[in-house]
Amino acid sequence: MAIRAITFDFWNTLYADEGQAFRALTRRRLDHLARALAAAGADPSDSDLYQAYKDGFASYLAAWREQRHLGAVEHVSYIFQRFDAHPEDGAVERAARCIEEVGLGFHLTLQRGAAEAISQLAGAGIKLGIISDTGLTPGRVLLRFLERDDLLQYFSTATFSDQTGVAKPHPRMFMETLAALGVPPPEAAHVGDMPRTDIAGALEQGMMAIRFAGYDDRREPPPADAVIRDHRSLLRILELPA
Repeated sequence: MAIRAITFDFWNTLYADEGQAFRALTRRRLDHLARALAAAGADPSDSDLYQAYKDGFASYLAAWREQRHLGAVEHVSYIFQRFDAHPEDGAVERAARCIEEVGLGFHLTLQRGAAEAISQLAGAGIKLGIISDTGLTPGRVLLRFLERDDLLQYFSTATFSDQTGVAKPHPRMFMETLAALGVPPPEAAHVGDMPRTDIAGALEQGMMAIRFAGYDDRREPPPADAVIRDHRSLLRILELPA
């Protein structure tokens, strides 16, 4: 059966950060948290705040493994509770928004062949979507990078875990996206880097599963239907003209 739609994971599939910005962005997020805590009557030491920040991220990872999403609001709420802070109405949401916007400072770069493949797939009539888990940087911020690179125009829909409240491989992430694209699972493929979330989730829904190994080659089960290191290989797999 011909493939009529392709969905992509975002992190380490379409885009990756080489790590240069991560430490500076963490510092900026800690500064935002420190100011928000001070306004709420709490004044933890730098080391205590950093430990709370790390513990909050550990909670995110635990939820993610259980296919649940925790984002910036939950992270900020946890830290306020940790230091017995008493924020005024709306303070948690405002601090979370600042934490999220820091994500615009990531030095995200497109992965090999992504720009060319996306435009050529769309030109061939293939419907495109995004299915991605998020953390402190939500989907609305991530879409700004696609807009920056003039690629957002090619995508019909995008599903992020901060919107659904669940994380891959939860069926909702895949099925809501396919419903928006108007394509049944056997006529769709998903491209992602993580076997546990991307490959397993796609296969469980009856989609073709393609593992992108161009950034992080995770050779773990379950096996994908195909493995690529350059997104232009998708044209060959779908037997489309390059």
